[in-house]
Amino acid sequence: MRHRVKGKHLNRDTNHRKMLLRNLVRSLIEVGEITTTEAKAKETKRIADKLIGKARVESNANRRLLHTFFGKRDVVNTLVDRIAPVFKERISGFTTLKASGTRRGDNTKLMTLSLVEKPEVLGTLKNTTKTVEASSAVAEKKAPAKKVVEKKPAKAKATTAAKKTSKKESK
Repeated sequence: MRHRVKGKHLNRDTNHRKMLLRNLVRSLIEVGEITTTEAKAKETKRIADKLIGKARVESNANRRLLHTFFGKRDVVNTLVDRIAPVFKERISGFTTLKASGTRRGDNTKLMTLSLVEKPEVLGTLKNTTKTVEASSAVAEKKAPAKKVVEKKPAKAKATTAAKKTSKKESK
């Protein structure tokens, strides 16, 4: 019997399972959608909905609770400052699951977990400044510069070979 047993174990020990789910939720916040197996997606949805619901009420206490889960300030700030305001009118159901086929290797069901409403700018607050700078740098450089490789002159090889033979002859 499964009395008072919450969640799936996902064939992992406790620490590995916590880290897996933490990373999946973090990716969901940064990217807006993730594709994973059915069991992992259902567990991630359960946790993500609770965290987004907590982030809707902006207070220092909630930020601290979210920080204990994520351990990264930029992810917490993204969740509270960008994603939670989009869901102010919603009470629950912040994420949605869609079937996305089967995995080729083992025929496992794959699901796409995504936010119901996405903010205009995704990514963590820390990463967006880097991506904006990188995209402007890419726009400036349309064609990559070719590397100039200097070749050693053939004479240098010949002279070193001549020195080796002269040393052998002198012995």
